[in-house]
Amino acid sequence: MTPAAAQPSDSTDIETEAASESSYRIAGLLIVSLFPALFWTTLLAVGGYALGTPLSPLALATFGAAIAAGLAAVFTTLFSRI
Repeated sequence: MTPAAAQPSDSTDIETEAASESSYRIAGLLIVSLFPALFWTTLLAVGGYALGTPLSPLALATFGAAIAAGLAAVFTTLFSRI
């Protein structure tokens, strides 16, 4: 019998798996928040041009950032583990 201290530990596998899972969660959060923000910002820009009053790039960037931050907050809250 070998003592428990002499047996190899699987802690590095657990740490690697946790790091991999968190990178997938961050990538998923980016996809879920950025694509809708880009879609609605583009739709707002096209709508502004169609109405004859194009919005400034700063206004569009602010609108897109607000949508992305709001969606990220909502989805982080919904899918966080307690």
